Amino acid sequence: MADNHSSETVKLVSADGFEFVIDRKCAMASGTIKNMLSSPGQFTESLQNEIVFRDIKAIILEKVCKYLYYKVRYTNVVQEIPEFMIEPEIALELLMASDFLDC
Repeated sequence: MADNHSSETVKLVSADGFEFVIDRKCAMASGTIKNMLSSPGQFTESLQNEIVFRDIKAIILEKVCKYLYYKVRYTNVVQEIPEFMIEPEIALELLMASDFLDC
């Protein structure tokens, strides 16, 4: 079995208990998550490959996960980049979460 540090996926858990398993490469597109997973301080999160966000609801974390995939997919692309749609009713919470997650 692979070492946790080299795992290809990371589990993100929302405040309401929903779990999102995403590619590690995509998770690393968030500055905050990258620091948690690769800091020399040995965060518990880096040892378990799981991060619990006590203040981010599932509906917001799901959109963040989609955005992380979008960001990785369209970084350094020369073609036209499609718009990333954000529903107005979640815009404020999503803005706060993306600020915290540095993505």
